Amino acid sequence: MNDIEAILERNRAFATAWNEGDAEAAAGFFAEDGVRVGAMGDVQHGRAEIETAYRQLLNGPLSGASVAQETGEVRLLTDDLAVWSAAMKIQRSDGSPAMKGHVVQVMKKVDGRWMILEAHPKLFPRHPLEG
Repeated sequence: MNDIEAILERNRAFATAWNEGDAEAAAGFFAEDGVRVGAMGDVQHGRAEIETAYRQLLNGPLSGASVAQETGEVRLLTDDLAVWSAAMKIQRSDGSPAMKGHVVQVMKKVDGRWMILEAHPKLFPRHPLEG
């Protein structure tokens, strides 16, 4: 598997962990020194803080929600750094309209595995013409 395929596969696996509500597994896709800047502006440094944030998110306001990420685009910057970006959609379990957004991640190869070094998921405001 080449690096682009490996990055895409890691992001699919991350979405699976998120959809299962598994905060520990979701945080495990981040490098130990990873940073997450959440869609609401919250910032976490390091895997432990990221796991806590996912636990609060996935057991709180987004409990039972599912995320769908497009395949997106991978830009290899060096042999061990890349940027992945893609559209995303979060569907809440209450059936309310999906939240649409975009995510940008800097990925770092650590011991042969692509890890999230920095993640910036953003949600778009609802368009006034949407129902």
